[in-house]
Amino acid sequence: MADGVAARSVETSLAAVARDNDRLRAINHLDPADPRRRASSVDDSKSARPLLGLTFVAKDLIDVAGLPSTCGSKLFDATVATEDAHCIRALEASGAVVIGKANMHELAVGGARNPWFGQVINPLSAEHGTGGTSSGSVAAVAAGFCDFALGTDSGGSNRSTAAATGLFGFKPTNGALSVDGIAPLAPSLDTVGLLARDGSVLAKAFAALTGQKPAAAKPTLAGKVFARPIALHGPVDPAVQAALQRAADAIRSAGGKIVDIDFGDAAGLAQAGRDILRHEFSCHYRQVIASRSDRVGKDVQAFLAAAAEVSAAQYEDAIATVEDHRGRWHEQLLTVDAMLSPATPGLAPRLSDEHTKVGDRWVPYGASGAEFRMWANTIGIPAVAVPVARSGGLPASVQIAARRNADGLLIDLSAALGREIQKQRAATDREAI
Repeated sequence: MADGVAARSVETSLAAVARDNDRLRAINHLDPADPRRRASSVDDSKSARPLLGLTFVAKDLIDVAGLPSTCGSKLFDATVATEDAHCIRALEASGAVVIGKANMHELAVGGARNPWFGQVINPLSAEHGTGGTSSGSVAAVAAGFCDFALGTDSGGSNRSTAAATGLFGFKPTNGALSVDGIAPLAPSLDTVGLLARDGSVLAKAFAALTGQKPAAAKPTLAGKVFARPIALHGPVDPAVQAALQRAADAIRSAGGKIVDIDFGDAAGLAQAGRDILRHEFSCHYRQVIASRSDRVGKDVQAFLAAAAEVSAAQYEDAIATVEDHRGRWHEQLLTVDAMLSPATPGLAPRLSDEHTKVGDRWVPYGASGAEFRMWANTIGIPAVAVPVARSGGLPASVQIAARRNADGLLIDLSAALGREIQKQRAATDREAI
């Protein structure tokens, strides 16, 4: 009988997975003996364990010793990790226990219908998907399989999926967290981040990953200045616009301020991000895929064919474009505490084709990444998706971002914003009674 704190938490997580994973397809690699062994080690430890009692899953391109690291593909189906990734070791040293590997889009570039492990179902609605490559990670948290998850974010995957499932989804400053033991997608854009149901768990997990202590006192929005970017993205659905307005109202009511800022040529930056991601993916994977093309799905093959069209000269131009934008963004962000923007154009995508509704039109949910989220990867700044409201049973979220290396502040602000939104919702509910 499990009698330690970690052991009891693991049993709760394993029971939840057993009940609903066949339907959701959130977890693709799990050996119950492994988290039980890890929990026993944690419970036997005498060191400080601020994450004791918390369980998590890791996206299937993050190494977990003893489990396959398949990156959601048959290309690496014989690869079993011999040691944990750096992020797994750091979280376990703080008392958290990884219970398994989370399903994902194949090689983080394939479509939602993974040909080998199936399509992940949104726990909030069986008719909707999770909207990004960290699909299994968010589904596991939203379904209550675990307390938080590790995902990766090279073009917005932690934030788009969090927005689709009503979670907090964090992308750190590029280079702030080690990616040792994590398969690459586009090395200059790759980050490993966190997904959780509330901002306080993000803060504790980020502190464990960095060795820093979380803020002793709860931060507030009072006196904080948020930039609202001009012409950074395309149209959004009225439900997303309402969430943006609600978040802005919450900031102002808590003593914060909103200012408009123009960050420049958004379209050029978005195209540069797409070219960088495609070229770097092609450089890393084209030879191994060519040697085993039957081991990847048609969506990956189509992505690789498009990536091959990006020449070395185009790639160098894209890098130069990003460098030009980076300097201007950093200057602008130094004048504010954070910026507020939509994370997605619409609500969670429908399961059938991963499209979302924007007004009267249906548009691809994931393809919006370059203009709605990828700027955080190209510029290299931290960003967090924050749930705000529900519309027709689906979550409507916003995104806040900050200057480089202001990760701790940003996570604190996301938690403060979440609390203020809950406070306003509670007040509205009382008035309705």
